[in-house]
Amino acid sequence: MVEGDVTDEISCKNLLKGCDAVLALHGPAKPPPLQSLFRLLPESDPKHSRSVNYVAVRNLIDAAKESTTCKRIVRVTGKGEDPFGFFSILINMLGHMAKAWNYEGEQLLRDSDIDYTIVRPGVMGREDIPKGRVLALVDNGRDLPVSAVTHSQIADLCVSCLDYPNTARSTLTAMNVEEGTGEETYARLLERVNADTKAFPKRLLDEHKRGARMGSAILASVVAVFFTAAIAAVKSVGVFLKAQL
Repeated sequence: MVEGDVTDEISCKNLLKGCDAVLALHGPAKPPPLQSLFRLLPESDPKHSRSVNYVAVRNLIDAAKESTTCKRIVRVTGKGEDPFGFFSILINMLGHMAKAWNYEGEQLLRDSDIDYTIVRPGVMGREDIPKGRVLALVDNGRDLPVSAVTHSQIADLCVSCLDYPNTARSTLTAMNVEEGTGEETYARLLERVNADTKAFPKRLLDEHKRGARMGSAILASVVAVFFTAAIAAVKSVGVFLKAQL
């Protein structure tokens, strides 16, 4: 085991020496909600989503270019093309703009001359989901209904991608479907993958930031209404009790 830091350029270059490929599975730690809501952590901090989801990807690309052996970067991200969607707004509000910087990191890969495979998985965490013929995979950044997936499924997908040259420069969405309607392994699904042809939006950072500000404004309004109603209720109870006395 060789330890390193993807947010450090020199560390990345040392880590990639002699490597054939990179499995970039890193992500930011979940921050305290108020820290993200009030933007208390500067973007330059190594723990910020910009550092982890964007700067780190840039470091890996630069290190791969300098390497004479590294030919592919497999990066696990998530759908980030809907800045005003509920989950995008929520994750950006509470996670230092994690969705936004994940997408910007994807674009660094697409704009580079390094072969990449971007994997957008479903909701990871549960391991008690059905197994068997449940695997589904689409390319070109297309959508699938969101579902739970296991860490082991996505780990297997990331490693398996490296055996299929046709998965280079592709954006894959991986979900689970109703048992019996999918595949048991990713092999047949990966055989049908094609490289990206979609014109992905070049930059969505400003849209993501507007979505997060909109979400914060709505949250502030809800909190204000709640406290106003609570204060009015307390006053009403006080007036009632005083009248009874």
